[in-house]
Amino acid sequence: MSWSGSFSQNYVDPQHLIEAEQQIEACHDKCIPTKYHEPDLNKGEQKCIDRCVGKYMSIQTLLGEKLRHLAPGSDPQNDSFQ
Repeated sequence: MSWSGSFSQNYVDPQHLIEAEQQIEACHDKCIPTKYHEPDLNKGEQKCIDRCVGKYMSIQTLLGEKLRHLAPGSDPQNDSFQ
């Protein structure tokens, strides 16, 4: 059975893909040792990856909100971000 016809392919911005790959690499370098001792991530590595990605997503959301409010034509009365 071919999966190619059952899902539509959405356009992915190449810049977003590059940023995601950089984030994965940064979290991998920080959280996972270069020499693997086990085939699966241990609990500490899993927590480290979860926190790393969580921090990245929080900052991305914060920056996105800030940039949205700084954009020309934004309505300052609808701003909940300060």
